[in-house]
Amino acid sequence: MSKREFLENLRLALNGRVSPGIVADNLNYYEDYINTEIRKGKSEEEVMAQLGDPRLIARTIVQTHGGDESGAGSFSSGSGGGSFAQSGGYFSGDGGFGQKESSGGEKRFRARIPGWMLLILLLVAVVLILSLVFQVVAFLLPILLPIFVVVFLVKFFRDWLN
Repeated sequence: MSKREFLENLRLALNGRVSPGIVADNLNYYEDYINTEIRKGKSEEEVMAQLGDPRLIARTIVQTHGGDESGAGSFSSGSGGGSFAQSGGYFSGDGGFGQKESSGGEKRFRARIPGWMLLILLLVAVVLILSLVFQVVAFLLPILLPIFVVVFLVKFFRDWLN
């Protein structure tokens, strides 16, 4: 990927998600960074490899700046299939199990777990608890069984002799 392709992909990934001033600032920053690294003796290919995917950089910028205030647009990465929407949107790698909320200017993440996943988690918890109970009983049974037999025999013979 060339410097121009990198900057164009970064611009496209940022447009409509952050303010135009933030887009311009970041494009200027990365162009200056690339030029500086090339002047230091690195090749353009080395600098591009060091920077990585411009869409991932754009995702970080969008998350850092909170996106535009209108809530328009969403960000999709090519590899993860995730998306980030500003107004009541979500960011997810594959499942989309969360929602960003805005209340009084602060942003919080509220998890939305589907019912089928809650059922599976509940079943796993029950199985783990029952497994633990049975392990404790299996551990104590060789100790408690002889004690119960002795106590039963003592009571039985005491009642029989009286």
